[in-house]
Parts: sequence; structure tokens; C-alpha cells
Amino acid sequence: MSDYLPDEVLANIFFKLPAKTVLDCRCVCKVWCSIISDSNFLSNYNKLSFNNNKNNKRLLLSHYDSKQRKEIFTLHSDDKSFGQKFEELELPFDHGLSNYMIIGFCCGLVCLLEISKAGRSPVSILFWNPSVGYSFKPFPIEPPVGRILQPYSRRGYGPSIKFNGEEAFLSCFGFGFDPKSNDYKVVRIVYRLENTCEGSKRVIEVVDVFTLGTGEWENITESAPSYVIKQDSAHVCVNGALHWIGYYEGSDERLVSQLIIAVFGLNDEVFKEFKLPDNVMRESNELGVGERQKISVGLINQSLALIHYHTNANTYVQFFYRCCIWVMNEHGVAESWTKLYDVHSHLGLGKILGLRRNGEVLVGTVEKGKLSAINPKGGRRSRNMNVRGEPWSFYMDAFMECLIIYKKVNGVPTMSTYAGATTSRRTLGVRTSSYKWAPGLGTSSYKQALGFGTSSYEQALGAGTSGVKMTEKGKEIIEEEEEEQARQLDLHLSFFYF
Repeated sequence: MSDYLPDEVLANIFFKLPAKTVLDCRCVCKVWCSIISDSNFLSNYNKLSFNNNKNNKRLLLSHYDSKQRKEIFTLHSDDKSFGQKFEELELPFDHGLSNYMIIGFCCGLVCLLEISKAGRSPVSILFWNPSVGYSFKPFPIEPPVGRILQPYSRRGYGPSIKFNGEEAFLSCFGFGFDPKSNDYKVVRIVYRLENTCEGSKRVIEVVDVFTLGTGEWENITESAPSYVIKQDSAHVCVNGALHWIGYYEGSDERLVSQLIIAVFGLNDEVFKEFKLPDNVMRESNELGVGERQKISVGLINQSLALIHYHTNANTYVQFFYRCCIWVMNEHGVAESWTKLYDVHSHLGLGKILGLRRNGEVLVGTVEKGKLSAINPKGGRRSRNMNVRGEPWSFYMDAFMECLIIYKKVNGVPTMSTYAGATTSRRTLGVRTSSYKWAPGLGTSSYKQALGFGTSSYEQALGAGTSGVKMTEKGKEIIEEEEEEQARQLDLHLSFFYF
């Protein structure tokens, strides 16, 4: 039997492997390295991973720990072991001079805001790929910026930002993936606060967009929307567009009836707006002036969701005990809004994270910052998931394997192999085990999953049954190629600051 396997067969094998293992496979030989480094392979690997997102059984969770004053990332299985057995992932960044806040999760990448401890001001954005443990070098943020007084205000999402010199600025960020260009983008909107006889007014100062594929910011202030995005609004990326809660200047942002859904298309880079469901408007009016309300966007089953928080208490209590979850079944079609659930909790509702596979709603609660699971069809009882953080600081997304094309070196797409900072893992509640070829599969079952017998599988890998063993020649090959890539990358990056 021939030891040769066509490139297409090898690629199909690699498609079934975790991203970290695929990167390790580059060390076996030049053929494998060439296949894996090809831009078409990387693009197809990511597309397959994104398309299989519905079958994903692992969740990446983060929250802000006020005692440690940092973001905590944990990896959970979406099953009965969610709160008992999970891995804590250390952020691969230096916490000596900076703090880090999450801008968002999307399609396998985490985007963070680096904040100087000395000046308490944003200095750069960073990207981290938890599935392979690599981070990209920081991309600086140009002025104007504002000071961040506290990471998460208790009344809502996002940083509390105050003055920069004699002027006051408010910043809004969004992070998402554009499936048409197969690229990640960050949008930043900066408002300048102006005092008028009628009160404070927000005026657009800067709107710019960062594209990861080019590593550059583009100023699109001329395309700024006429509406204003609420300071404490969350954002979600759905169908290649970012969504926030917004309102028009001059209207009362405290009234639900005067709010809109702000939309930014990542491909055409155009701002639009969606109307809130008519029934939400009606419910908000029926609740009365004395009732406290809040509107937020969310993501439920990969669809745009709207969460309408309110409480029956006309008292000093600042908690929400009830919310209604609405889902837009057809993106952009106002008539497709459907009321999904009413969620109640005596613990006080914070951020709604989404639905688990078993139908439970995950929510950060106000009482001691507990992460709770609530069965929306089974009354008001909730289960403690053994994770605590600031109620509005929680983020959750499916854990997705991805390989990223980062830069073009001499016109050739090059995968980022910046390993100056990599992710360390600490398993909580269970013993740390070695990283298998496929999660949850032993050697024999993995061979069967790929459709190979033992002997042909070993020939395909060229490394025996224990997995890919890096040969001395393989080490030399990959080290030579990475040194050459690094040399060319250094020449290329002399024109950019990371």
C-alpha cells in the first residue's frame, strides 16, 4: 500500500482536528506545513468550524472579578458538569502596567481593550485566540480617549468614562465578524459632551473602523449616524452587523418608547436602525411612569434578541426581577419579532447571556453576582452555576476552533505565529489531562472517526499511534520556515506599529 495520501485527503483529516493540534501538525513535514499554511485551507477550516457552531458543546465564559480586578475566562461543557468541572484560561497579557476589558467575543476570537493603570485611559485593542493560545500584538488607539473610572457600572454594561483634560468624551465599541470579507472588525464611536442650557448634549467626535486583515484604522466620521448609542448599551454581532440600543438626541433615553436598535453593517460600513417590537412599546406604556425599565440587545440561538427588563417595585430597590425575551426570527424584518420567554428571579436579574442546550437561560444575578440557570418554562426557581462576578460583566459564546490569517507578507497571506504570549490552562474541579487528538475520543475511536484502520492511520500520520511526534527533521524544517517568516514579518511590520 502506498504511503502517499493526496493533499485533499490530508486536508479533510486536518479539518476534523482541534485548531491547536492542526498547528502542531505543521512540524511533521514540509507537505503538511504547506497544506495547513495555505490561505484556502485556513479559510475553509474556519468556515467549517463556524457552520458547526450549533453542535458545539463547549462554552467560553468570562466575567469581571472585582476583588482581583481583572477579567476571568473559563471553559465549560454545556452539560451537567457546567458548574463543577471547568478550565480557567489565563489571559496571555502582562497585567503589570495595564488592565483589560472585554469588547466582545465573535467567531473564535476575543477582542479586549487595554487600559493603562497609570492614566486609566484606553491605549490599544488586542485580539486573543483561546483555541490555539495565541494573541496578537496590540493595536494603538488614537485620541481622543476618556478616563475609565470603573470597569463595569452597576447600572449597566461597559466602562464609566469621564474627562480627558478640559473636555469630556464617551466611547462606544463594537466587535464582530464580516462573513463576506472573511475578516474581523472593531468599530469605535466617540462622543464629545457639550453643556447647553437644556443640559448635556452628545456630539459625534470620531467614528473609525479597525480591520484585522489590514491592521489599520479607517476614519468614517462622515458616515456617522444621526442617532446616539446609549452609554450603557451592550452589543451583539448578528448576520455580519453590529447592534446596540440607541436614541435620537433630544428624546428621553429613559423612555423605552423613544429607543431604537442601532445597526452597523460590517461589510458596507453603513449605519441603519431597526424599530423595537410594537408589543414592547405597548407593554412599556402600560407599565406606567413609576416602573423602572431597561432595554438591551442579546443573542439567542444565533438570532438577534431584545431583552426588556422591568420591575413592579416603586421603591428604592434598584434590581430588575423580571424580563421578557424577544427574538427577531428574520433579520431586519420588524414583523418577525416573537416573544420567546418571560424570565423571573428573586435574586435580581443582571445580564442575560443566552440559552443552554437544555433550554435553560443563563443570567448574571445581582445577589452576590451569582451566575444562575433559570428554566423559563418551570417557574421562578434558579440553579447556582458556581461562578461569581459583576452582574453585568458576564459574556458567553460558543467555544469555536479557529485559525486566523493575520497579515500579508510580501503579498502572501501569513498565519500569525506570534507566541510571545500564549494561553495557560488550569483545570478546576478535575485533574488536568493531556490534550487528546480529538476531545473526548481515545486513540482507537479517533481512528474510527476518521475512517482509517490502525495501519493506514499510522501511515497517514507518519508518527505511530500515540499522535504526531515531532521528528528532529520536522523541528528543523518548521524552525527554518518560522525564522524566515519572522524575518519577513519584521521587515513588513516596520511600516506599522503593533
